[in-house]
Amino acid sequence: MVFFLSQWVAFSQQNKIEIKAEFYPKKDQILIQQSIKYINISDSILTNIYLHNWPNSFKNRKTPLSKRFVKNFRKDMFFARDNELGFSKINNLSIDFQESNFEVLKNQQDIIRLPLNEPLQKNDSITISINYLVKIPDDKFTKYGKTKEGYHLRYWYITPAVYKKGW
Repeated sequence: MVFFLSQWVAFSQQNKIEIKAEFYPKKDQILIQQSIKYINISDSILTNIYLHNWPNSFKNRKTPLSKRFVKNFRKDMFFARDNELGFSKINNLSIDFQESNFEVLKNQQDIIRLPLNEPLQKNDSITISINYLVKIPDDKFTKYGKTKEGYHLRYWYITPAVYKKGW
């Protein structure tokens, strides 16, 4: 059952993000169709783009977020039940309407490396289209996620990393 359908637009570094989302509260999931118009405003020619995949930070007990919690003597995520964790599952990712290979960085499940078929010149742009599913985690880890009363969402979708003389 679809609880709501939304379209959301955000601008960052002159990039444009459009999101169409279907929310499934019985499963604590969001099905997302997202478009990112990425503009290279740097002085560099880019051969890769990196994306933040924050929802995947809650995937398991081996993510950088979970390890950070353990270092800070917080073991709630380490001992959490699987249904309390969250994740993202990318079903399709394309650049300028051509299917693209992507890589989730080893030991950084919340970062996606997107190799470009052609270098992206200064002031040129590409359109990244992503279709993916997000499982919302329990809010007990970061105060964002599924609460007892509903949902408190933040960082629930994929965003481009900032390039400033390097990623």
